[in-house]
Amino acid sequence: MNMKGCAGDYGLERYPMLDARNLGAQVENVTLARMAKECRADAVLVSQVVTQRDVHKENARQLIDELERLGVRGDLVAVLGGPRLDHSTALELGYDAGFGPGTLPSDVANFIVGEVLRRRRVPWPIAAK
Repeated sequence: MNMKGCAGDYGLERYPMLDARNLGAQVENVTLARMAKECRADAVLVSQVVTQRDVHKENARQLIDELERLGVRGDLVAVLGGPRLDHSTALELGYDAGFGPGTLPSDVANFIVGEVLRRRRVPWPIAAK
């Protein structure tokens, strides 16, 4: 999350139609899942650093488990990213998408908005009136 963006491509919080909240680093899964439920989030984005013994994978899975326990997993788009993660790893861990190196903020925003609209069965692209 970066208002200044990356290479001229702005971070999610720069889009006025998105209520993007940066909870900071090392937020516990229970806290993140509870906050997602309380604010009725459309999406949860998590960045993970690859660790020894794949601890990052277990942590990522635990968030999905907690979202399921709270009954909100099906209500939101779960996105996993990080410097050494990819889409297939994210899918394997129960996420809807994964974004790794070279991903622009607009790539993530496009995926989230498109997926939220698809789930709500809103025609895409939305025609201007």
